[in-house]
Amino acid sequence: MLSEYGRDAKILITANALGQTFLWFSFFIMPFYLKALGYDMKAMGAFFSAQTIVGGLFFLLAGYLSLRLGYRKTLFLSALIGLIGRLLQVLALNATVLFLGFVLVGINMGLRQPNYNAYLSELVPDERRHEAFSKSFGLGTLFNSLGVLLAGFLPGYLMGLSLAEETAYRITFSLSILQFVFVVPALLLVGDVEVREKRIKWERSLVLKILKFSLPSALIGLGAGITIPFMSIYFKLKFGETLQAISWIFFFQQLAMGLGSFGLPELVRKWGPVKVITSFQGLATFLFAVFPSIETFALAGAVYVLRAILMNIIWPINDSFMMGFFRTEEKATANGIRQAFSTFMRGVGNSLGGTLFAVSLAYPFYATALLYALATGLFYAFFIKHNEE
Repeated sequence: MLSEYGRDAKILITANALGQTFLWFSFFIMPFYLKALGYDMKAMGAFFSAQTIVGGLFFLLAGYLSLRLGYRKTLFLSALIGLIGRLLQVLALNATVLFLGFVLVGINMGLRQPNYNAYLSELVPDERRHEAFSKSFGLGTLFNSLGVLLAGFLPGYLMGLSLAEETAYRITFSLSILQFVFVVPALLLVGDVEVREKRIKWERSLVLKILKFSLPSALIGLGAGITIPFMSIYFKLKFGETLQAISWIFFFQQLAMGLGSFGLPELVRKWGPVKVITSFQGLATFLFAVFPSIETFALAGAVYVLRAILMNIIWPINDSFMMGFFRTEEKATANGIRQAFSTFMRGVGNSLGGTLFAVSLAYPFYATALLYALATGLFYAFFIKHNEE
């Protein structure tokens, strides 16, 4: 599957995939972990907001650091900071320590993704970029599905051994540290990509390109922040289902996304990236708009899985499409700014979502659907003329 890529690209994609097992694992289990520690929905919203807003700040610094340190060293620094953050979240000695853990994980998030995308885009030929990004996403998502299943069943198993609920969830969450066990050694094995230009020429055309990618991402970030962090606990509140039952939804979501992403490059070749991105997002938006009216757990789970596939499976194509508009020295900065727009708004959405869910289990979904619709329309208007490029 990865034989057509160079050594460093293979190592980077493989380590990312293995690490992803425990990345989505941590996202899925986090609301239940915090609940077991005694924190309510508003407190969860505050923690999530802190992480995402700090992440947004460091998205803005991601490009600057990569120009000074290189992509590999920046990713390595990011991983070490993330490891410390996860350790603090596992210890969770008090609210301050836990808060600091969220802050450090936010720094990791902000530095990692822009530099990973920029680094990978430089390690593969332009004509294979969509394919490489889709394979990286697909493999990572398949491993994600295993992590979700583990997170769903391990707490119940541990409590069955007479461990207290808090202890069972703390032990389960501690496995999220394994993400960095795979990533840190891999980053010691790969070489860096030379960035010849150490400064970016901030011309008007560059700023406009970045803004055109950033504005739709900001709207999607706001919408996602309102609902996505609360989805696992939403199923429990709405339908009274167990953690094990809920974990199957997220398992099938990740499994289907992982498998589906391998076929996406062929669809992009036929339709073009812009039409694929906007058509998938448009259908996902409709499903979110009708989601609150679904009254059975099985149907809600199926619709959520389909919505998640449609909305998320196109992100590697979106990232790859964006990389084609920028020079080597611009890639991490441009991607970081776009991610910052998304992340700042996601942070706002986290707090807004906690408030809206406290009022109604339906309002957050209507708000998210409206924001997604606006974002999809903007992206289409900005880039449809580049669909065949």
